[in-house]
Amino acid sequence: MKILLVDDSKSARYALRLQLQKQGAEVEMAESAEAAFEKLKGELPDAILMDHMMPGLNGFEALEVIRDDPRTAAIPVIMCTSHEEPEFVATAQKKGVFGILPKSAAPELLPEMMARLQTELSAAVSPPAPTPAPAPVAEKPAAPPPAVPPAQAPAVPPGLSEDAVVKLFESRLEERLPRLISPMVDELRRDLSEVILSETKRLIEERHTAEQSARQAAPPQPTMADLQAISTRLATETLPDLIKRAIQAERVQLQEWVDKRIGDALTQTTASEAQERSDADEIARKAVAMARRESKEAVDAALATAQQSIQSLEQRLPSLGPVYALIVLAIVLGLGAAGAVYYLLAPM
Repeated sequence: MKILLVDDSKSARYALRLQLQKQGAEVEMAESAEAAFEKLKGELPDAILMDHMMPGLNGFEALEVIRDDPRTAAIPVIMCTSHEEPEFVATAQKKGVFGILPKSAAPELLPEMMARLQTELSAAVSPPAPTPAPAPVAEKPAAPPPAVPPAQAPAVPPGLSEDAVVKLFESRLEERLPRLISPMVDELRRDLSEVILSETKRLIEERHTAEQSARQAAPPQPTMADLQAISTRLATETLPDLIKRAIQAERVQLQEWVDKRIGDALTQTTASEAQERSDADEIARKAVAMARRESKEAVDAALATAQQSIQSLEQRLPSLGPVYALIVLAIVLGLGAAGAVYYLLAPM
Protein backbone atom coordinates (compact mmCIF):
# COMPACT_ATOMS: atom_id res chain seq x y z
CA MET A 1 0.00 0.00 0.00
CA LYS A 2 1.37 3.37 -1.05
CA ILE A 3 0.42 6.37 1.10
CA LEU A 4 1.15 10.06 0.55
CA LEU A 5 1.80 11.73 3.93
CA VAL A 6 1.20 15.52 3.93
CA ASP A 7 2.20 17.49 7.05
CA ASP A 8 4.05 20.80 7.54
CA SER A 9 5.72 19.54 10.76
CA LYS A 10 8.90 17.65 9.97
CA SER A 11 8.94 15.78 13.27
CA ALA A 12 5.28 14.76 12.86
CA ARG A 13 5.96 13.54 9.30
CA TYR A 14 8.79 11.28 10.38
CA ALA A 15 6.90 9.94 13.39
CA LEU A 16 3.84 9.06 11.27
CA ARG A 17 6.05 7.60 8.56
CA LEU A 18 7.60 5.17 11.06
CA GLN A 19 4.16 4.13 12.30
CA LEU A 20 2.87 3.65 8.75
CA GLN A 21 5.92 1.61 7.77
CA LYS A 22 5.30 -0.61 10.77
CA GLN A 23 1.91 -1.32 9.20
CA GLY A 24 3.63 -2.36 5.96
CA ALA A 25 2.91 0.81 3.99
CA GLU A 26 5.18 2.52 1.51
CA VAL A 27 5.26 6.18 2.48
CA GLU A 28 5.97 9.28 0.40
CA MET A 29 6.03 12.64 2.17
CA ALA A 30 5.12 16.26 1.30
CA GLU A 31 5.46 19.32 3.54
CA SER A 32 2.43 21.23 2.15
CA ALA A 33 -0.71 20.86 0.07
CA GLU A 34 0.99 22.53 -2.90
CA ALA A 35 3.89 20.04 -2.72
CA ALA A 36 1.35 17.19 -2.53
CA PHE A 37 -0.34 18.42 -5.75
CA GLU A 38 3.01 18.23 -7.52
CA LYS A 39 3.52 14.64 -6.36
CA LEU A 40 -0.03 13.71 -7.45
CA LYS A 41 0.87 14.68 -11.00
CA GLY A 42 2.98 11.53 -11.16
CA GLU A 43 2.13 8.10 -9.78
CA LEU A 44 -1.00 8.17 -7.65
CA PRO A 45 -0.91 6.77 -4.08
CA ASP A 46 -3.45 4.35 -2.68
CA ALA A 47 -4.43 6.80 0.08
CA ILE A 48 -3.55 10.26 1.40
CA LEU A 49 -2.90 11.00 5.06
CA MET A 50 -3.14 14.79 5.41
CA ASP A 51 -2.77 17.30 8.23
CA HIS A 52 -5.56 19.84 8.64
CA MET A 53 -3.68 22.99 9.79
CA MET A 54 -0.94 23.83 7.29
CA PRO A 55 0.49 27.03 5.81
CA GLY A 56 -1.10 27.87 2.48
CA LEU A 57 -4.07 25.60 1.79
CA ASN A 58 -5.43 23.78 4.83
CA GLY A 59 -6.68 20.19 4.81
CA PHE A 60 -10.26 20.94 3.76
CA GLU A 61 -9.18 23.30 0.96
CA ALA A 62 -6.69 20.73 -0.34
CA LEU A 63 -9.42 18.06 -0.16
CA GLU A 64 -11.67 20.13 -2.43
CA VAL A 65 -8.87 20.42 -5.01
CA ILE A 66 -8.29 16.65 -4.85
CA ARG A 67 -12.01 15.90 -5.29
CA ASP A 68 -12.31 18.29 -8.23
CA ASP A 69 -9.60 16.41 -10.17
CA PRO A 70 -11.02 13.23 -11.82
CA ARG A 71 -7.61 11.51 -11.47
CA THR A 72 -7.55 11.93 -7.69
CA ALA A 73 -11.25 12.15 -6.82
CA ALA A 74 -11.48 8.51 -5.69
CA ILE A 75 -8.35 8.47 -3.52
CA PRO A 76 -9.28 7.98 0.17
CA VAL A 77 -8.16 10.91 2.32
CA ILE A 78 -7.52 10.50 6.04
CA MET A 79 -7.44 13.76 7.99
CA CYS A 80 -4.81 13.75 10.72
CA THR A 81 -5.58 16.62 13.08
CA SER A 82 -5.73 17.78 16.68
CA HIS A 83 -9.38 18.78 16.33
CA GLU A 84 -11.79 16.25 17.78
CA GLU A 85 -14.89 18.44 18.17
CA PRO A 86 -18.21 17.04 16.90
CA GLU A 87 -18.64 20.04 14.58
CA PHE A 88 -15.26 19.37 12.97
CA VAL A 89 -16.02 15.66 12.56
CA ALA A 90 -19.39 16.45 10.95
CA THR A 91 -17.79 18.93 8.54
CA ALA A 92 -15.07 16.43 7.61
CA GLN A 93 -17.63 13.67 6.92
CA LYS A 94 -19.70 16.08 4.85
CA LYS A 95 -16.67 16.89 2.69
CA GLY A 96 -16.02 13.19 2.06
CA VAL A 97 -13.10 12.43 4.39
CA PHE A 98 -12.46 8.71 4.70
CA GLY A 99 -11.55 8.99 8.37
CA ILE A 100 -10.17 11.23 11.10
CA LEU A 101 -6.97 10.24 12.90
CA PRO A 102 -6.43 12.26 16.11
CA LYS A 103 -2.76 13.14 16.61
CA SER A 104 -3.03 12.52 20.34
CA ALA A 105 -4.00 8.85 19.78
CA ALA A 106 -2.40 8.16 16.39
CA PRO A 107 -0.25 5.18 17.52
CA GLU A 108 -3.28 3.43 19.06
CA LEU A 109 -5.84 4.18 16.31
CA LEU A 110 -3.58 3.86 13.27
CA PRO A 111 -3.71 0.00 13.01
CA GLU A 112 -7.52 0.06 13.02
CA MET A 113 -7.55 2.89 10.45
CA MET A 114 -5.14 0.98 8.21
CA ALA A 115 -7.27 -2.17 8.47
CA ARG A 116 -10.35 -0.20 7.39
CA LEU A 117 -8.39 1.37 4.55
CA GLN A 118 -7.10 -2.05 3.41
CA THR A 119 -10.64 -3.39 3.42
CA GLU A 120 -11.87 -0.39 1.46
CA LEU A 121 -9.13 -0.70 -1.12
CA SER A 122 -9.67 -4.47 -1.46
CA ALA A 123 -13.38 -3.94 -2.01
CA ALA A 124 -12.67 -1.23 -4.58
CA VAL A 125 -10.38 -3.46 -6.69
CA SER A 126 -12.44 -6.70 -6.34
CA PRO A 127 -14.57 -7.41 -9.48
CA PRO A 128 -18.28 -8.05 -9.05
CA ALA A 129 -19.40 -11.69 -8.66
CA PRO A 130 -20.56 -13.31 -11.93
CA THR A 131 -24.32 -13.87 -12.34
CA PRO A 132 -25.41 -17.48 -13.23
CA ALA A 133 -26.46 -17.98 -16.89
CA PRO A 134 -29.45 -20.08 -17.93
CA ALA A 135 -27.25 -22.38 -19.90
CA PRO A 136 -23.89 -23.62 -18.74
CA VAL A 137 -21.35 -21.62 -20.57
CA ALA A 138 -17.66 -22.18 -20.18
CA GLU A 139 -16.25 -19.05 -18.80
CA LYS A 140 -12.74 -18.17 -17.93
CA PRO A 141 -12.47 -17.91 -14.17
CA ALA A 142 -11.43 -14.53 -12.94
CA ALA A 143 -8.15 -14.31 -11.11
CA PRO A 144 -8.64 -13.58 -7.41
CA PRO A 145 -7.38 -10.17 -6.28
CA PRO A 146 -4.17 -10.20 -4.35
CA ALA A 147 -4.55 -9.69 -0.62
CA VAL A 148 -1.53 -7.41 -0.51
CA PRO A 149 0.42 -5.58 -3.20
CA PRO A 150 2.71 -7.94 -5.12
CA ALA A 151 5.76 -6.04 -3.95
CA GLN A 152 4.82 -6.71 -0.32
CA ALA A 153 3.51 -10.31 -0.53
CA PRO A 154 6.20 -12.98 -0.14
CA ALA A 155 6.36 -15.84 -2.59
CA VAL A 156 4.50 -18.78 -0.99
CA PRO A 157 4.94 -22.27 -2.41
CA PRO A 158 1.63 -24.00 -3.20
CA GLY A 159 0.29 -26.65 -0.92
CA LEU A 160 1.56 -25.23 2.39
CA SER A 161 -0.59 -25.05 5.49
CA GLU A 162 -1.45 -21.85 7.30
CA ASP A 163 1.17 -22.47 9.99
CA ALA A 164 3.78 -23.10 7.34
CA VAL A 165 2.81 -19.89 5.59
CA VAL A 166 3.08 -17.95 8.87
CA LYS A 167 6.47 -19.42 9.63
CA LEU A 168 7.68 -18.69 6.13
CA PHE A 169 6.43 -15.13 6.37
CA GLU A 170 8.11 -14.67 9.77
CA SER A 171 11.39 -16.06 8.47
CA ARG A 172 11.27 -13.79 5.42
CA LEU A 173 10.40 -10.88 7.70
CA GLU A 174 13.31 -11.64 10.02
CA GLU A 175 15.59 -11.69 7.01
CA ARG A 176 14.34 -8.43 5.55
CA LEU A 177 13.68 -6.56 8.81
CA PRO A 178 17.32 -5.63 9.57
CA ARG A 179 17.77 -4.42 6.01
CA LEU A 180 14.63 -2.32 6.34
CA ILE A 181 15.29 -0.96 9.81
CA SER A 182 18.88 0.09 9.29
CA PRO A 183 18.12 2.59 6.49
CA MET A 184 15.13 3.85 8.45
CA VAL A 185 17.23 4.36 11.58
CA ASP A 186 19.98 6.06 9.56
CA GLU A 187 17.48 8.34 7.88
CA LEU A 188 15.80 9.11 11.17
CA ARG A 189 19.19 9.88 12.71
CA ARG A 190 20.01 12.21 9.85
CA ASP A 191 16.62 13.88 10.12
CA LEU A 192 16.95 14.29 13.87
CA SER A 193 20.46 15.67 13.42
CA GLU A 194 19.15 18.18 10.90
CA VAL A 195 16.33 19.16 13.23
CA ILE A 196 18.69 19.55 16.18
CA LEU A 197 21.16 21.51 14.05
CA SER A 198 18.46 23.83 12.71
CA GLU A 199 17.01 24.37 16.18
CA THR A 200 20.49 25.05 17.55
CA LYS A 201 21.15 27.57 14.80
CA ARG A 202 17.81 29.20 15.44
CA LEU A 203 18.48 29.46 19.18
CA ILE A 204 21.97 30.87 18.52
CA GLU A 205 20.53 33.45 16.12
CA GLU A 206 17.82 34.39 18.59
CA ARG A 207 20.40 34.74 21.36
CA HIS A 208 22.65 36.78 19.09
CA THR A 209 19.72 39.02 18.15
CA ALA A 210 18.78 39.44 21.80
CA GLU A 211 22.37 40.31 22.71
CA GLN A 212 22.54 42.88 19.90
CA SER A 213 19.26 44.40 21.04
CA ALA A 214 20.54 44.54 24.62
CA ARG A 215 23.80 46.17 23.49
CA GLN A 216 21.90 48.70 21.41
CA ALA A 217 19.57 49.48 24.30
CA ALA A 218 22.46 49.78 26.79
CA PRO A 219 24.25 53.14 27.07
CA PRO A 220 27.48 53.36 25.03
CA GLN A 221 30.72 52.63 26.83
CA PRO A 222 32.95 55.68 27.39
CA THR A 223 35.96 55.91 25.11
CA MET A 224 39.46 57.12 26.00
CA ALA A 225 38.64 60.50 24.47
CA ASP A 226 35.58 60.78 26.71
CA LEU A 227 37.69 59.94 29.77
CA GLN A 228 40.31 62.52 28.78
CA ALA A 229 37.60 65.15 28.27
CA ILE A 230 36.14 64.36 31.70
CA SER A 231 39.63 64.55 33.26
CA THR A 232 40.30 67.92 31.59
CA ARG A 233 36.96 69.27 32.74
CA LEU A 234 37.63 68.12 36.29
CA ALA A 235 41.08 69.72 36.28
CA THR A 236 39.98 73.04 34.72
CA GLU A 237 36.49 73.54 36.14
CA THR A 238 35.50 71.25 38.97
CA LEU A 239 38.82 70.99 40.86
CA PRO A 240 39.46 74.78 41.14
CA ASP A 241 35.92 75.30 42.30
CA LEU A 242 36.32 72.58 44.94
CA ILE A 243 39.64 74.11 46.09
CA LYS A 244 38.05 77.56 46.26
CA ARG A 245 35.19 76.24 48.32
CA ALA A 246 37.58 74.40 50.62
CA ILE A 247 39.68 77.57 51.11
CA GLN A 248 36.57 79.62 51.83
CA ALA A 249 35.42 77.05 54.35
CA GLU A 250 38.86 77.10 56.01
CA ARG A 251 38.81 80.91 56.01
CA VAL A 252 35.41 80.98 57.66
CA GLN A 253 36.59 78.49 60.26
CA LEU A 254 39.77 80.53 60.93
CA GLN A 255 37.76 83.77 61.15
CA GLU A 256 35.38 82.19 63.60
CA TRP A 257 38.31 80.84 65.62
CA VAL A 258 40.04 84.29 65.64
CA ASP A 259 36.79 86.06 66.57
CA LYS A 260 36.28 83.63 69.37
CA ARG A 261 39.82 84.06 70.64
CA ILE A 262 39.54 87.85 70.41
CA GLY A 263 36.22 87.74 72.20
CA ASP A 264 37.69 85.61 74.94
CA ALA A 265 40.69 87.97 75.21
CA LEU A 266 38.45 91.03 75.29
CA THR A 267 36.33 89.44 77.94
CA GLN A 268 39.38 88.65 80.02
CA THR A 269 40.83 92.18 79.39
CA THR A 270 37.58 93.86 80.33
CA ALA A 271 37.40 91.82 83.47
CA SER A 272 41.00 92.63 84.39
CA GLU A 273 40.57 96.31 83.52
CA ALA A 274 37.42 96.42 85.59
CA GLN A 275 39.31 94.82 88.42
CA GLU A 276 42.21 97.26 87.98
CA ARG A 277 39.81 100.21 87.76
CA SER A 278 38.08 99.01 90.85
CA ASP A 279 41.47 98.70 92.61
CA ALA A 280 42.49 102.20 91.41
CA ASP A 281 39.24 103.68 92.63
CA GLU A 282 39.76 102.04 95.99
CA ILE A 283 43.30 103.38 96.15
CA ALA A 284 42.09 106.81 95.10
CA ARG A 285 39.42 106.78 97.77
CA LYS A 286 41.97 105.71 100.30
CA ALA A 287 44.39 108.43 99.10
CA VAL A 288 41.69 111.12 99.26
CA ALA A 289 40.68 110.01 102.70
CA MET A 290 44.30 110.03 103.79
CA ALA A 291 44.87 113.46 102.21
CA ARG A 292 41.82 114.82 103.87
CA ARG A 293 42.94 113.39 107.14
CA GLU A 294 46.44 114.78 106.71
CA SER A 295 45.02 118.15 105.56
CA LYS A 296 42.74 118.23 108.54
CA GLU A 297 45.62 117.38 110.80
CA ALA A 298 47.73 120.09 109.09
CA VAL A 299 44.90 122.62 109.40
CA ASP A 300 44.35 121.61 112.97
CA ALA A 301 48.09 121.96 113.60
CA ALA A 302 48.14 125.32 111.83
CA LEU A 303 45.09 126.48 113.78
CA ALA A 304 46.70 125.27 116.98
CA THR A 305 49.87 127.09 116.10
CA ALA A 306 47.87 130.18 115.21
CA GLN A 307 45.93 129.85 118.45
CA GLN A 308 49.15 129.64 120.32
CA SER A 309 50.47 132.62 118.43
CA ILE A 310 47.29 134.53 119.18
CA GLN A 311 47.49 133.62 122.83
CA SER A 312 51.10 134.67 122.94
CA LEU A 313 50.18 137.86 121.16
CA GLU A 314 47.29 138.36 123.51
CA GLN A 315 49.78 138.08 126.37
CA ARG A 316 52.08 140.49 124.67
CA LEU A 317 49.36 142.94 123.42
CA PRO A 318 49.30 144.95 126.48
CA SER A 319 52.87 145.85 125.92
CA LEU A 320 52.29 146.51 122.20
CA GLY A 321 50.12 149.08 120.83
CA PRO A 322 46.62 148.14 119.62
CA VAL A 323 47.30 148.90 115.96
CA TYR A 324 50.52 146.97 115.94
CA ALA A 325 48.83 144.08 117.60
CA LEU A 326 46.06 143.94 114.98
CA ILE A 327 48.62 143.88 112.15
CA VAL A 328 50.55 141.05 113.71
CA LEU A 329 47.32 139.15 114.24
CA ALA A 330 46.30 139.53 110.57
CA ILE A 331 49.71 138.35 109.46
CA VAL A 332 49.49 135.26 111.62
CA LEU A 333 46.00 134.47 110.45
CA GLY A 334 47.02 134.87 106.77
CA LEU A 335 49.94 132.52 107.16
CA GLY A 336 47.77 129.87 108.79
CA ALA A 337 45.13 130.15 106.03
CA ALA A 338 47.80 129.95 103.32
CA GLY A 339 49.25 126.82 104.87
CA ALA A 340 45.82 125.21 105.10
CA VAL A 341 45.06 125.97 101.43
CA TYR A 342 48.46 124.66 100.37
CA TYR A 343 47.89 121.37 102.11
CA LEU A 344 44.40 121.08 100.60
CA LEU A 345 45.46 121.83 97.00
CA ALA A 346 48.77 119.98 96.99
CA PRO A 347 48.83 117.04 94.44
CA MET A 348 48.38 113.54 95.75
